[in-house]
Amino acid sequence: MLQGAEKTEAVQTNARRLKIGWNGEHWIVDVVGCDDLFSGLRRILRGWDIAEQPVTASIEPAMVFTRGGDLYDWKLPAGELTAKKLYGCPESIASAVSDFHYLFNGWFVDRFQEYFTLHCAAVRLGDGVVLFPGGHRAGKSLLTVALAAGGHMVFGDDVVAIDPAGNKALALGMLPRIRLPLPPQAVGQTLRDFLDTHAILGDVEQQYLDLEAGQLAEVGKALPIKAIVQLKRLNKAGSASLEGVTHGAALRALIRQNYSTGMPASSVFDHLHKIVSGASCHRMTYHRVEDAVSVLEAAFDQRSGDRSGVGQ
Repeated sequence: MLQGAEKTEAVQTNARRLKIGWNGEHWIVDVVGCDDLFSGLRRILRGWDIAEQPVTASIEPAMVFTRGGDLYDWKLPAGELTAKKLYGCPESIASAVSDFHYLFNGWFVDRFQEYFTLHCAAVRLGDGVVLFPGGHRAGKSLLTVALAAGGHMVFGDDVVAIDPAGNKALALGMLPRIRLPLPPQAVGQTLRDFLDTHAILGDVEQQYLDLEAGQLAEVGKALPIKAIVQLKRLNKAGSASLEGVTHGAALRALIRQNYSTGMPASSVFDHLHKIVSGASCHRMTYHRVEDAVSVLEAAFDQRSGDRSGVGQ
């Protein structure tokens, strides 16, 4: 009995606890022996109710991070899932934060089942939000950050929630993360300078960007969806183009990106059909990111004629 009490006290003195909440729900994360990671978790969230709390044995955290040597590790006590079992131990703060990012998105999906979630980027252009579903390596995150550099508000670079009651995109309030290295010849110097200025929590494979208040929507901000743009990034030089697609093609693209598991498939299909029916539907082909920004601004932002975008 004495041995157990001593172990609990040791964990408490070496651990720090974050309680992260929104709309009456919360997630608790313990970070043991790595204050740099503790700060990193806080930095990627916008608009969430975040508070450091005392570590007590009476409340079990949803996620626990530890560090051993050069590696970070984590576990989900409730389900016995660990970094070693799922991905392997992260080797950098950015990678550890990225694991949290992924699992925290999953918690949102499970806890807020009145919304459904899509694997896509979402950015406010003009008076509404444009959704960007895209497959692997379609460039969603980099294009999203380029649009933020041009003055447009990011609702998500990888996952966005949908409020079916209002047919609106709902921001999750998490910083965007781009893959590295950047695609050769596809990113101009102006955007590269923006990326360098806003870079935080990076390694050789990924980079978080610290966007400002007007560039990133806080969690819970919602706006109507005005358009859906499927992305196809070219590996060689070519001009950016935007063409219309059928509502059926856009619906199929969104269905492939559905993340929700708690909502009946028939309900998700019905909600997605309503989104597509109320939006203009397109496919964008592009190579240079700045060219894509210019085309999108011309198509969806009525202010584009009075402003200079990142590609101009």
